[in-house]
Amino acid sequence: MRRSTGRRQAAAIVVAVTASLMTATASAASAAPPGVSPSTVDVTLGPGATTTVTKTVTTAEVPPNPDLVLLADTTGSMGGAIANVKANAGEITGDVLAAQPSAQFAVAEYKDFTDPFAYRLNQNTTGDPAAIQAGIDQWTASGGGDFPEGQINALYEIATGSVAFRPGSSRILAMFGDAPGHDPSGGHTLADAIAALQAADVRVIVVNVGNIDLTGQATALVEATGGVLLNNVPADQVSQAILDGIAAIEVTVTPQVGACDDEIDVVNTPASRTVVGGESATFTETIGAAPDAAPGVYTCSVDYLVNGVSAGYVQTVTVRVPGFSIDDVTTTEPDLGATAATFTVTLSTPSPSPVSVRYATADGTATAPGDYAASSGTLTFAPGETSKPVTVQVVGDTVDELTENYTVTLSDPVGAGLIDPVGVGTIVDADRDGAFSCSATALKVAGISVAKANPQNLPCVDDAETVVSADLNAGLINVGAEALTADTDLTPDDQQVAPQAGDNARAHSAVERTGISTVGLKIELGVVEASAAVTCVPGPDGLRPVFTGHSHIASLKINGVAVTVGSAPLTIPLVIGSLKLNSQTVQNGVLVQRAVSVETPLTTIVVAEAKADIHGSSAHPSGDPCRR
Repeated sequence: MRRSTGRRQAAAIVVAVTASLMTATASAASAAPPGVSPSTVDVTLGPGATTTVTKTVTTAEVPPNPDLVLLADTTGSMGGAIANVKANAGEITGDVLAAQPSAQFAVAEYKDFTDPFAYRLNQNTTGDPAAIQAGIDQWTASGGGDFPEGQINALYEIATGSVAFRPGSSRILAMFGDAPGHDPSGGHTLADAIAALQAADVRVIVVNVGNIDLTGQATALVEATGGVLLNNVPADQVSQAILDGIAAIEVTVTPQVGACDDEIDVVNTPASRTVVGGESATFTETIGAAPDAAPGVYTCSVDYLVNGVSAGYVQTVTVRVPGFSIDDVTTTEPDLGATAATFTVTLSTPSPSPVSVRYATADGTATAPGDYAASSGTLTFAPGETSKPVTVQVVGDTVDELTENYTVTLSDPVGAGLIDPVGVGTIVDADRDGAFSCSATALKVAGISVAKANPQNLPCVDDAETVVSADLNAGLINVGAEALTADTDLTPDDQQVAPQAGDNARAHSAVERTGISTVGLKIELGVVEASAAVTCVPGPDGLRPVFTGHSHIASLKINGVAVTVGSAPLTIPLVIGSLKLNSQTVQNGVLVQRAVSVETPLTTIVVAEAKADIHGSSAHPSGDPCRR
């Protein structure tokens, strides 16, 4: 709205609203732009917590979406005032449209009942300044019989449908004249007119260029409708007085909560404030999170209505309810002592005040104190902190076990909620899922073994035995042997370390010279040896056991006839049974490599045998030593 010396002079003589109008005039240059401040609020609150924010709503000098009716006394004495408004109509519409582009205007006039008309609508509501100018240009100062005029009737007509006010508009009627009105007027009393204006929510500005308030009618009108009375306005300052009156109208600001999540509550105090247009209304806004609000981000909007109409002064409230979470941790069990499993407790959003939560471990398949050390306590997060550790000691052993677990549970949060309150601690056993076994025998006749390494077979260990010679009988069969050796080897010797590629169990046996004889049969053997091994080899799913076996016979004679053998499997029929050479069997995870075996109905003779195999554990019956 334009400011001028004329306006300040007019404002100085306003009755009843002088002080507020002068305050609005003096502060206009430094006033904040219309709107709500702050327009966005982002706070962090724990469940059940509240906070307060001071909200300042700066109103526009012109109420939002105004419908302004210009009502003139066009009787004979009003020529100077009419000429002033005609000449400055563009200033009135221009200033109002500059402040509120959605503004519309109407033009009307009144005379007395002895004139050709007592009331006439010159132009209904429109946003076209040219149309408004044309309506004002219809005004002509004439008529007016006795001293009172017909404005009470005009006010009643305007309030009851003559003017097409828009729904949701701010309705202002600015009238100027120099004489009071007939009461009743056209069958309508002042009380009737006031009631109609109130029902239509019309505020009345009265510009007194003479004695329009002689009987107190103008005062009653503005007080009843929340309007403004400007007294003793010179005829050449009426247009500026109309602008001053618009700026001096009081407006009521009412916070209206719109879309709001159920988890939060927003209340403004007081419920409404009334201020002069252009001034600021201050509210205390209380924002709260529901006691049962789950962690998350919630929003609410508040529209600060002006005279019940949305002016676009919308505020957005964001409330962040923080929550605690704890992660899962997997720990490899040590062989000895203990190792730390470190869980991380996180807060979803920093809190402006301290928050806390309790934690405690609980048994699952892992139990305290054998598998881990029980722990409990309280974590306190200072403002701004978002993570803290919880350490649990995992106890080691050398017993093969299944993967086990325990939990760390969060409870009793203060100032926050719970998002993921259970952390699972997984203990992966470091021990092998099984063991190697191995054994080697140089000679075995009718259940009697000569030169046997690692006779217990399980577990495989480093062992060796040497026998210079042996002479055994099995019924009519005689067996003689020289330089008998057997050995076993385990790699690595310490099976508590993690499995690696190349870990193995190996068995080897050898006899330098062997003779087997009975009636009608003589078998002569040169160097005979056998070996068996199982080795951890990388595969698609990790390490896996691979079996290998080998045997070799340097020379063979049967009844003096040489037989070529080498390392290939061979079976030779005998009168007393069969002679099997370089045989290999793998059954149930056991590799047996035999260089020579004589099988008869009554007995079996074995020369150079090696065994290698794998076994699961009690925890992993189908396991093997290449896994853990």
